[in-house]
Amino acid sequence: MLCFDCHTDTQVRGGFHRKLDSDQVLLYRDDWAHIVARQRATADVRGVISGQNREAELKSLTTTLDILKERQQFFLLAINYDVLGNAELRDKYIELAIKQDDSDDSVIFLRSMQHRRDLIPQEAVDREVQRRKKYSDWSQLARLYHKVGNYKETAIYYCRTVIEELEAGKVFPAAYYLKELCEEGLQRELFAMAYRQYTEANDLWWRIRALQELGWRDELKAVLMENREEIEKSNNLFLLRELYRVTGEQDKLYEVQRKQAESSRVAGGAIAVGGKKEKDGKA
Repeated sequence: MLCFDCHTDTQVRGGFHRKLDSDQVLLYRDDWAHIVARQRATADVRGVISGQNREAELKSLTTTLDILKERQQFFLLAINYDVLGNAELRDKYIELAIKQDDSDDSVIFLRSMQHRRDLIPQEAVDREVQRRKKYSDWSQLARLYHKVGNYKETAIYYCRTVIEELEAGKVFPAAYYLKELCEEGLQRELFAMAYRQYTEANDLWWRIRALQELGWRDELKAVLMENREEIEKSNNLFLLRELYRVTGEQDKLYEVQRKQAESSRVAGGAIAVGGKKEKDGKA
């Protein structure tokens, strides 16, 4: 099954279109099947949970699940039980689904849903990466990297997708993928990555900034307290302000804020003077 745009791509040559070969058609088909399957299952289950006639709708849901079991549609069963929050049955049908279809894409999708990325073979990931790179399918590559927990590459390829769409004048898809990037919460994953990076580098200032962005208050307080001696020796006004905020030392906090205000006025004055000199041609 293909959407109208992708169907056109399989037939039209030249211009801005490309003729898709069989591998590309399968790539789009498989991805679309997974998207539709998950959205359909999610919509069905949410409808049951939020409906007024709960008993009748629960009966309808169990009937649907029975039909899926009878037809051995284990992939859909795994998705349904994941949406319902039943990890035990989800995992049961994931194993059965993989026995039915152990293709790289299916294994990656199901193991990611199971939160068992450790069970995803690296060679499967490598093959899928190469398959998507072959067709410059950056949005699907971004989604693949997100499934396997490689958030740096996820962000790179989402951004690449958005840039290419904007440069091609395709504002809607650019906005769509930008929205998807934000909804995935990648900024938090990258801030967490930055925190680990600066912890290894023993860079206290950036560790504090990363913790602030993450909103990890307990960790922030612990780091500040553990490094109190170093912070007070550094005379770094930003670090001192954060330290005295968590310790509740109001007098010291006020003194730091006063120094910051004074330094801001001095900097502002220097900018104003510099601007006037430049304007007068004396810079």
